[in-house]
Amino acid sequence: MKWIVILLALASFAVAECIEATDGMTITESTTFCSTTHDIPNGITIAADNVVLDCSTAVLRGIVGQSEIGVRAENVDGITIRNCNIVTFNQGLYLKNVTNSLIEDNAFLKNRIGIRMLDSYENVIRDNSDKSFQLAVSAISSKYNTVILGNKEIERAFCEVNACNEHRDMNVCESGDFYCSKKCSAQTDSDCGTVSSPVPEVKEPVKSADEIIEEAKKEVEEELAEEEAQPAIVEKQKLSLSTKLLIYIILYIMAFVVLQRYKKR
Repeated sequence: MKWIVILLALASFAVAECIEATDGMTITESTTFCSTTHDIPNGITIAADNVVLDCSTAVLRGIVGQSEIGVRAENVDGITIRNCNIVTFNQGLYLKNVTNSLIEDNAFLKNRIGIRMLDSYENVIRDNSDKSFQLAVSAISSKYNTVILGNKEIERAFCEVNACNEHRDMNVCESGDFYCSKKCSAQTDSDCGTVSSPVPEVKEPVKSADEIIEEAKKEVEEELAEEEAQPAIVEKQKLSLSTKLLIYIILYIMAFVVLQRYKKR
């Protein structure tokens, strides 16, 4: 009797862990839906990395001809969606800029398109079944995905850059596709940035024109002081004021020319 009570308590606890899906809800943490039919004409959105959505075989149902997307995931990495029955939407599952995620054990029923992908890379979509009216998978600018549908063939163009109904190795470090995988670097994929260039040699700071003129001025003043200290015979040979000014002008022009040459280096 004791064990029966414990099992019933555990069972009730497990049931309490599931939640009801609400129309238009946004999921930012791992969530388990209760195994029933959820009418969500405006769908649900996954908006955080590494979220696990487990529908527990629940039915996520839209309105035929009116509901656009059943489950939407945008700009996320490492999410998991499993055990969902997505029914009567224009697009059952919509993945935009989704990477390194797992979509498994789901059923896409009576949708116009089962899965639509845009700018999504390195996802694994496996063990799903599809009974959509138009396409099982529609993709634009999406590569390196593995898509395995047990009951459907997949568009051939999509399979040229993705693995269809099989597992195969793909070179994700391909330059020019505007995608940088976590497995790549700037050395193996130009889309990951440029290789850093060597640190340029530090040159000695270039003196300003004022500094050069000031040094030249000091040299002239020192020469004049020496001349003033010479005997009276040399006194007659001192430079006139106009000559001094001419020397300053010449020194300024020379300093300006030197500065311009430094700048061109």
